[in-house]
This record gives sequence, C-alpha cells and structure tokens, in this order.
Amino acid sequence: MLLSSCLSDNTDTVSYYDTAVTAFSVGTLKQNVVTAAGNDSVIKTDCSKYKFYIDQTTHEIYNPDSLPYGIDASKTLATITSKNSGTIVVKSLKSDTLTYYSSSDSLDFSSPRELRVYNNAGTGYVAYNVKVNVHKEKADTFIWNRYNDNRQLAVLSGMKAVCNNNNIYVFGKDNSSLKIYSTAMNDGNHWSEITPLTALDANAYDNVIVDNGYFYTLSNGSLLKSSDAVTWTTVASGTPLVHLLGCSSKYMYAMGNNNIEVSKDNGATWNADEIDDDASKLPNFNISFVSRMDSDIDNADRLLIIGNRFVNTDTTAVVWGKLMEYSEGAETDSWMYYDQVEEVVNKAPLHAKLIALYYNSAVEAFDGSSFYKSPDGGVTWPVDDTIIIPKDFSGDTKNFTMVKDNDSFLWIIYGSSGQVWKGRYNKLGWTIPQTSFR
Repeated sequence: MLLSSCLSDNTDTVSYYDTAVTAFSVGTLKQNVVTAAGNDSVIKTDCSKYKFYIDQTTHEIYNPDSLPYGIDASKTLATITSKNSGTIVVKSLKSDTLTYYSSSDSLDFSSPRELRVYNNAGTGYVAYNVKVNVHKEKADTFIWNRYNDNRQLAVLSGMKAVCNNNNIYVFGKDNSSLKIYSTAMNDGNHWSEITPLTALDANAYDNVIVDNGYFYTLSNGSLLKSSDAVTWTTVASGTPLVHLLGCSSKYMYAMGNNNIEVSKDNGATWNADEIDDDASKLPNFNISFVSRMDSDIDNADRLLIIGNRFVNTDTTAVVWGKLMEYSEGAETDSWMYYDQVEEVVNKAPLHAKLIALYYNSAVEAFDGSSFYKSPDGGVTWPVDDTIIIPKDFSGDTKNFTMVKDNDSFLWIIYGSSGQVWKGRYNKLGWTIPQTSFR
C-alpha cells in the first residue's frame, strides 16, 4: 500500500503531521420493507439527514439516531472528509488489508470497522472505529408483555392505577373496603398490599391522583395527601369537590357541583373555573383528565376532560378542553365544550369505562378492548390500529385500569381475571448516545 504521493521535483508542497476525520455522512441506501399487501420489497431511502458524531477523544464515529429498520448497511455510500487533506483508508472486515477510500465506492458497514486517516507526509495516522447504527426493531410496533394473574386484583370491584416513585399503585374497592397494592415498575409479578394508617372511604380509590411525588385523594369530603400511601394528612376539609381530576404543571383540578374547580395552592383552597357553555354538559362519571405542555406556546398547558353524563340519550362521551397559559399578562381562557356535531368524524367514544391519557404525542384512550387515538387534542377519536390487542387479553371491560409509567410503558390491569399487561412502542425504549464532547 502506498500512502505518499508522487510529486515532481519542481512542485513545492507543505506536509502536515496532524490530521483527523472532520465529517462523515451517508447517502441514499437500500431498505427492505413490507408493503401494505404484505409483500417484501426493496426501496431506496435518503439517509443523508441522519447526523454522525465524531468523538475525537475515543476516536469513534457513529449516528445516535439509528437508521430505519430494514436499511442495508452492507453497501453504503459514505462522504468522509479529513483535516489538512489527510489520506483516508478503510480496513478490511476480514484481514489487515487497507483500501483507499473513494466516495464512489460502497462500503460494508453492517458491523463496526476501522477507518484511518494519514497525515499528508505519511508519517502518522489516526484510527477511528465507525459504527453505522441501524434499528433492529420497527419503531412503531407495540410490544406487549403479560405478567402473573393476580387474585387480589381480580376481586376488586373498582380500580385506578397511578405511577409514583418508580412504582405502580392500584387503588381499588373490595366490597366496602379500600385496598391498595403496589409493584415496582420493573416487576409486575409481585404485588404488596399497603394498609393506610388513616381511614379512607371505599370510593377514595376513584379520586387518587399523583403530583410531584405525592398521592392526593378525596375521602369523606376532605382532600388528603401522602408520600407513601400509608400516612395521610389533611390538606383541606369540607371541600366543594365531587371528583378529583388531576394536575397541570402548576394547578390542581376537580369536578365540583355542576362546575370545574381549580386550586392554585396545591389543594388548600378552591375556586370555580370558567366554562364557555352550559354546566349540564359537564361529565358526571367515568372521567379522564389529560394535561400536556403546549408545543407552540411557552409556559402553557393543554388540558382535556372526557367523560360520561347521567343522560341515557347520549351517543358520545362529552369532551372539554382548555389552554392554560401561565406567563404574566396572558389571557385566561375558559373551558371550551367540544360539541360532537354531525360533521365531526370519529366522535368521542361512549363506553361504560374509558381511560384517556397523553401518550406518544397524542391523546390515547382505551375502553377495555380497543384503543382510540386523538391526534387533534380531543376533537376526533379514530380507532388506533397501531396497538394490536393480544388474543389473550381477558377481563371485565367495565372494570379495568390503565396507567403510563416513567419508561413510557402502558400498564393495563383487569378486574375479574386479574390479568396484568405492560407494553410500549419500540421507539419509546430507544436510548440516545452522547452527542456532545469536550
């Protein structure tokens, strides 16, 4: 292998003893895909937008955002540049043979391989380990895992799950008694019963929410707070609250008597919040509260309430939404009623039990047997066919609970069968390697 250039005696050159790889990128690559008809196919995918990072300390080159599933990295056209016009060579995957790099020749990056850049004097080089990351699983595939059926959970006549301090808690009702069970987020098979030192009424389970590491619930007209579900202290007595909803990033919300109540001091005091329509359109039961940070407005939350009314003629759930801005001088918006007019396609689903939460950049709802995804913040609710329900799913579709944990898993727990399921989209479990170096 020759690394020095043949220059005429009359040519003046300057030799640099330092060099490095300064940029690395890939172009259009072949990708193996499955068509909508279920047939295997090969397409060309532009991968130039995937950024590669160069760690000049460890001499590693890699893409933190992996190329799409199915990309064939064995025939990669790469664009590589070097400092001071250093000579780039690539080491064979099978031997110590070195080959001059050419941007027009494809390279096999199906496994990590060594790349070298020599200074233009040919007296030294820097070796890099290049790894072209390709996803080994489909990003939007939802994978379920089933855990041991639990008899204690099976006998609960009502239940609500929350996530707090890396544990999953199920608050439930067994006859006329409140029951509390917990498991670690990384477990699911072993559940421990928790006995509160304060007597809570049996319906306190339906009011449990979590905010900043604390549990809150309503019991006998009082708002209580706990850090461990064992010891509870009274936050406010004789409240006007009927059902505790949840929290935005700064405020706490609840249903009152024909109104929505808000607390701006962690539950100590409550005031009626403004609504833009008749209070008779507010939900009475089976209520979910969803809060998410607004992506377009700084220091603001998008709030959503969906639930049922005590009206037998309803054919859809009722939905209310609110933009809550916290910046000084911002206007205060009222709660807006989302009228389910005839023109609305995929109206809010009406079921005996429906749980909604914010998941994977949309509002996701589950009725015990089907998922619905609202991409527009609660206006429309098409069936979400990206979450496939396993055939083994079995339980009371009027008595179940769902919660999202800190690792973006959805937990579903059924009454009657006591089944415990946990799942998530593959992409929500992917980690991002380091991308900045000092």
